[in-house]
Amino acid sequence: MVEETFEAPTPKEAFALARQKYGSLAELELLRARQVMDHDGRMMAEITVRVSQEDYLAGLGIDESEELLEEIERLKEGIDRMKAAAGLGEPEAATDGPVERVLRLLEEKGLRRRWLEQRLEPVAGSEMMRDESLLLSYLLEEIDEGLSVREEDLGEPRVMMMVGPTGVGKTTTIAKMAARYSYMLDRDYRVALVNLDTYRAGAYEQLNNFARLLGIEHRRAESIERFAELLDELADYDVVLVDTAGISPYDTDRLIKTVEFLKSVQDREISTQLVVAATAKYEDIREIYEHFSFINVESVIVTKFDETRRVGDLIAFLTERHLPVSYLSTGQRVPDDLEPASKERILEQFLGEIDA
Repeated sequence: MVEETFEAPTPKEAFALARQKYGSLAELELLRARQVMDHDGRMMAEITVRVSQEDYLAGLGIDESEELLEEIERLKEGIDRMKAAAGLGEPEAATDGPVERVLRLLEEKGLRRRWLEQRLEPVAGSEMMRDESLLLSYLLEEIDEGLSVREEDLGEPRVMMMVGPTGVGKTTTIAKMAARYSYMLDRDYRVALVNLDTYRAGAYEQLNNFARLLGIEHRRAESIERFAELLDELADYDVVLVDTAGISPYDTDRLIKTVEFLKSVQDREISTQLVVAATAKYEDIREIYEHFSFINVESVIVTKFDETRRVGDLIAFLTERHLPVSYLSTGQRVPDDLEPASKERILEQFLGEIDA
């Protein structure tokens, strides 16, 4: 499979370029969509799709794939050189060595071998490479440095939009945040809820029940124009929490709709938080992030943190993408099972699975 990127002023135009080259978009696998700045300083939409090698070469007018195979061989040689620089040597020779044992341990816990090997490059050939305990301690410190959190800050009025796939608990998380801000902090903040989920049956009713129990304002934005009007009407609130429809990685229509909601508001800064489950695999989290990265994700909220001891996949994603975590959701109770994220809490979970 081959990845190809298309760039245009808007997402719809970028999709049109993909359709023009490869036909129906349903035949393409959408990997990610994001905003980029061109050489003239203009914001552009960029989408990346994955197609078969045969279709890609046909689009270039190439019948043979010799050049592509040669490039793959060059990449493999580069990977081998990287492994040698890290002191790994040939796999057969490293099977029982301290480096391989440590790498295998952390890899089994969800961390990416390539990321781990890159961390080892600065200490290649040192005494540390022959001491299993020192090596493990060193890599754990690298993990600690790679993690970051976003501190809870309500010093200024905020509009916070939650995005993510279906089934991760966005609506329940928003209810927990609303309750926390309303009566669990140093003062009672004025909180309002806005619902953009016009797809899922009962989505508005579910959040409306929470709002009624908490005694806070709840509105529905059924159109892009209404969303902008609501934010103006709620301008004197301390926090406006926006619930969106869960979107699968292949639902381009809902992605474009969410982007259009964001683009419709020019005079209010909207903080976008990606909601992911701690139980998700690395590949799934990466796919989810790449799908939503077009809307400038600022931080991550991790749900179902209490449902797994295996958080290596989550840590691998966070460290590689340099994304801060804002909250950890640790159960279904509203609002008790929500806590501001801390590196200590995440690492404690990870170290627990290593000790086990």
